[in-house]
Amino acid sequence: MPGGLRSLAPLPVSVPLPVYSNDGRLINNPPEPYWPRYEGDEDTRRKPAYHNGTAWTWTFPTFCEAMVAAWEFSPAAISAAKAYLGSAEKILNEGCLGQLPEVLDGDAPHTQRGCDAQAWGATEALRVWKLLGKV
Repeated sequence: MPGGLRSLAPLPVSVPLPVYSNDGRLINNPPEPYWPRYEGDEDTRRKPAYHNGTAWTWTFPTFCEAMVAAWEFSPAAISAAKAYLGSAEKILNEGCLGQLPEVLDGDAPHTQRGCDAQAWGATEALRVWKLLGKV
């Protein structure tokens, strides 16, 4: 997804992933825990979404960096990483201008959610973009 990595794909899992509310109630479907939107009240809606479908922006640049390293900084890998990282441009130009949000919904249109300007998301993107420009 542009600008973020999902915490979980929208597919059934082989090991059930239950999420419980503070009072012990099961609040998701453990064999199919994907939760497409980070919205609603904290304990019964956002909590199951945070690690079960929400996309994080801060992990995305590190993925790009790891891909380049895994392919020994080949020109093709660098080009691909720049294209992936460049997909965050739309996010930078929407919402809190020039910033990356904490999370995005896992499903399209990948609405920005959580903190509007997440420091480690923006700084990771800048750090990796600068690294890719040097190689």
